[in-house]
Amino acid sequence: MSFRKTVKNIVPKVDLQSYMLGIAGGYKSGKTRLYKELIENFYPGDPDAGLLLAFEPGYNTWELDSVIPMHDYDWEFFKGEVVKGLLDEAKNGRVTKVLGIDTADRMMDMATDYILKKLNQKYAKKMKTLQEVSENVKGLNGYMLLKKEVWDQLDLLKNAGYGIIWLAWTKEKETTTRDDLKYNSIELKMSKTGADIFESQVDLMCTLHNEVKVMDKNGNELEENLKTKSGKEQAAKFHSTEAYMYFLPSSYIGIGGGRFTDLPEKVPYGVENYLEVFENAVKGQLKKTTKSIKELKSEEDQVREEKAKEFVDKVNEPDPNKIIEEINSLVSDIQRDKKLELSERFKEAFGEGNYKQLKTVEELNKALEIVRSFLN
Repeated sequence: MSFRKTVKNIVPKVDLQSYMLGIAGGYKSGKTRLYKELIENFYPGDPDAGLLLAFEPGYNTWELDSVIPMHDYDWEFFKGEVVKGLLDEAKNGRVTKVLGIDTADRMMDMATDYILKKLNQKYAKKMKTLQEVSENVKGLNGYMLLKKEVWDQLDLLKNAGYGIIWLAWTKEKETTTRDDLKYNSIELKMSKTGADIFESQVDLMCTLHNEVKVMDKNGNELEENLKTKSGKEQAAKFHSTEAYMYFLPSSYIGIGGGRFTDLPEKVPYGVENYLEVFENAVKGQLKKTTKSIKELKSEEDQVREEKAKEFVDKVNEPDPNKIIEEINSLVSDIQRDKKLELSERFKEAFGEGNYKQLKTVEELNKALEIVRSFLN
């Protein structure tokens, strides 16, 4: 086949469902509210369009139609029930269009707990951090395991046609330049591993930040501090605070940007302003097409659903190599005499003591069950 047959004409996406969006801010800065209002405004009359995966209970003051309190469960439930269920729905009848992750920080914590639990069981250790994994288990990097674990689940959801809006906390961070100059900036609070995952995949990043204006008693904005009669600086008694959404980094905001060119530095907080920024950003990418946004969205929906169903079918295809890998992982630390005993069980079941010689998915699945039963 000629490589020319693989060349495609790419038309920028116009639907919220086609993107991964990030919203970061301090505690109680309006992250969950903005997610809620985005879903309500972009999908009016469709209360199930957005599903909030609440890894922390910060949603209690909002009327939300579709929430899973993930903080009541664990990562195994997320992988085995939520992600698997969403993949099945993508093939057989999609209910949700966009997933909210509240917050990405807590999602990373839950995945970390899962990894440490599995490794401690496997190696009979009591490791409490990912750094200890790297220090105690030769050849393993705890942070890389975490990145792969979370990335794999996000990729499954994205390829199944779900839009993702992730929420995250921010913090003020001090940075020293190569010239030994120090400055403070607002950055993501999560670890570098988490930031690598979410910042690298986000299509549009928004940071929520309150700006303060200092005023005199007459309401005039001050450009310098008030002074006493003796010339000593003093704090003013009046100020106002306004919430902004930053879409580009500034001298103080270190998080922003995305894959769009037409973005403002900041706009006042509000769902209408966010949707206007999103719409203008999308339109700014459409330089050649003569089709309307409505036409593009309709075509986009059809292509996305077709690809999602093909992807889910492929994911659900039994993979003999993955089953063998799982068996390998379970038997790797079994002592030699126990391995011989396990081999005898395989002979009884298959007439063959080496599970790697088994050919069919059915036989391999049965071998996997034999191993699990043997270990229990």
